[in-house]
Amino acid sequence: MFNSKEFLLSNGIHLTTIHRETQISSIHVGFRMGAMYEKKNEKGICHFIEHMLFKGTKKRNNHQINQELEERAGSYNAYTDYISTVFSITALTEELSPSIELLSDMMINSTFPEEEIEKERKVILAEIKTDLDDVEQYSYKKINETAFKSGPLRHAVIGSEKTIKAFTKEQLKNYYHTHYIPNQCYISVVSSLPHEQVKEMVEEYYLKWMSREKSAVNVVIEKNKSTRKVSYKTNIEQSTLIYLYTFHGFSRREELALEILNYKFGESANSVLFQALREEKGLSYDIYSEIDPTEALKTLYIYTAVAEEDIEEARNAVDDCIQRIRNREICLDEKTIHLMKKVLRTAVASIMEDSESLGNYVLHQKIMGKKIDAFVEDMKELDNIHANEIYEVAEKIFNDPTVHTLLNRKK
Repeated sequence: MFNSKEFLLSNGIHLTTIHRETQISSIHVGFRMGAMYEKKNEKGICHFIEHMLFKGTKKRNNHQINQELEERAGSYNAYTDYISTVFSITALTEELSPSIELLSDMMINSTFPEEEIEKERKVILAEIKTDLDDVEQYSYKKINETAFKSGPLRHAVIGSEKTIKAFTKEQLKNYYHTHYIPNQCYISVVSSLPHEQVKEMVEEYYLKWMSREKSAVNVVIEKNKSTRKVSYKTNIEQSTLIYLYTFHGFSRREELALEILNYKFGESANSVLFQALREEKGLSYDIYSEIDPTEALKTLYIYTAVAEEDIEEARNAVDDCIQRIRNREICLDEKTIHLMKKVLRTAVASIMEDSESLGNYVLHQKIMGKKIDAFVEDMKELDNIHANEIYEVAEKIFNDPTVHTLLNRKK
């Protein structure tokens, strides 16, 4: 499907190069280190470190880093999720070598200036408050706190006010030097250059980075707690309703059947939930379901926002949709499976057309220990999945939900 090569560099870096005829090159540098691996007193430290790697190195201060990122004349980005911390630059191919050098300096030589730590502490605390003001984000936070006792989803990637205020320079630097190491590092490069030439570019700047022993990190795998809870928040215009299910232990074939089910149930613009809550009853503008197959997470959420007086009707409508799926009253036929395969092919084609999306996809496949062309096998497997398997998956997953309702607190 694409022209790629994979290399394991002598210091443990996993490098994947993708050759495509394009004037735009994209480099992604990621670490298998995210919120999932943090201890209780470390919640938010990976996200804090992501911010700090832009704030100064042994040869550049933060103004120089920002200026050189701007001079690439493309786009640059960074993010932290539950399994990874990722940095990227996408620009003209002539900018690839200086982009590789700049990111290597940030990854290897960051100094964590004290004054910049205090600035970013304020920025992150402001970000936490912004998330609390977002009703949808707040609702997800509350259901995760309700559903899990010690699993990674109980704590937001960004951390909490308590942990962010407590981090010291020494703690940030020690965590960085312990976990952000070459043998935890994955790099993907999409460009029109030969594979070996790209490998030599990367080696020029990254091989001086010495590998270190990985620290053992325990990840808690936790099923959602079956319960219903109501929370209150002041000054909100609409109430929210979220259901949460987990699907640990599903085979890849069952996960594919679940993806088909989810598309029909709540992901598509013509889904069962959309038809029931918006088109038939006019209860909600925003109604969807989504799944996350990430290791140790494995979640399916159903979310909607409605007027407070409609919350009970909305809950009954969602329950009815679930029951109709379980009772096989809603048709999941070969046409649905064919459509899902078309959706997957369209998503793959969209990724393939864009250097930045392709680089990010390949990077995450490697971080998660999956083959970069796994979608080829998935599409073949979809051909063999029948409607009965989708109904069986529905019966398996739609049990013992966590249900959270958010209502306006009356003054």
